[in-house]
Amino acid sequence: MNNDLKVLHVIPTLKKDGAEVQLAAVLNEFKNVNCELFTFDLYKNGDSIEDSIKKISVHSSSFFNIINLYKLIKNGNYHIVHSHLPKADFYIGFISFFNKSFKHIISVHAKYGTRSGENKMKYFFSNILWKQILKKSVGVIAISNNIKKWLIDEFKIDEYEISVIHYGVKIKERKLTMQNNNVIGMAARILPWKGWMNTLEVAYHLKKYHVEFKLKLAGSDDIGYLKNIRTKIKEYDLVDNIEILTHFSNIDNFFNEIDLFLFLSESEGFGLVALESIESNTAVVCSNISPLNEFVLDYENCLVDRDDTKNIAKLIKYYFHNNHEVLKNVQKNQKINIVKHFSLGKTVDAIEKLYINKYNN
Repeated sequence: MNNDLKVLHVIPTLKKDGAEVQLAAVLNEFKNVNCELFTFDLYKNGDSIEDSIKKISVHSSSFFNIINLYKLIKNGNYHIVHSHLPKADFYIGFISFFNKSFKHIISVHAKYGTRSGENKMKYFFSNILWKQILKKSVGVIAISNNIKKWLIDEFKIDEYEISVIHYGVKIKERKLTMQNNNVIGMAARILPWKGWMNTLEVAYHLKKYHVEFKLKLAGSDDIGYLKNIRTKIKEYDLVDNIEILTHFSNIDNFFNEIDLFLFLSESEGFGLVALESIESNTAVVCSNISPLNEFVLDYENCLVDRDDTKNIAKLIKYYFHNNHEVLKNVQKNQKINIVKHFSLGKTVDAIEKLYINKYNN
């Protein structure tokens, strides 16, 4: 490894979402590469990852001051500039037309523009330019096999230029415990494609099946979708069964309070929160979609058809009505799998190897 290798990561905001949380975790673990971070928005007025970044320099400037980013790259002597999310990809792609001193690597964190509620027309036009930026880069990281296939099919990116590097989590020593209180949890941004309505339908059927349960819902309401959820809760007569948390700082505490994490998302770039749940020794039942089925083992039918809410409710009833022994086995086997294949150390090693390879070629 080359400790002189200098890399600048660029991401639009430090808002605490999946891509940002994973980037902060990775940056704290690099041992053989000198990294710095640039963002346009420190996100001081909301949940930010800034405080979780411990070891590196963080630079910031407004979206309208691209010249500061250009100067930073020009004077920083970076060997690689690694961009995350489309806005950052566009800025670095533009700068690379004028500054040839660095190599551009792009991480693709989602199938942008393909999810319910997204502006398809906006992405149609922006993706025409994004395709050229992808092709001009020296390498593309897809965080799942599903995203790699999308890049090949939709953008005609050479499969040999795409490296699949999954998200990873830091594995901690934890006791396998369970509350046995029939508490179900879901945590995600409050957006249409995240499966909120499907989750409420499952709760509705659980109540009809006379299952004693509580449902904890946690997430940030980015677009005002929470009002739709509250309306549906009242319609389904679930007010006494459900607790909604729109602000919470410690995801570990959330997982410790639930017996089962239910994640019925329509589409995910990766689904980091499900991986975090498994690492925290909380079993996951989730949509049988890629990439979730790339790391959640289908043990005891825990990969489900997200729209078959009646059978999902029956599955949870089965888990809860046998002293949770089956659920404990699900928890144990899911954890064994991620320890073997989805540790943060494996993710960091793969990224460092890619940097060295691109730097030397």
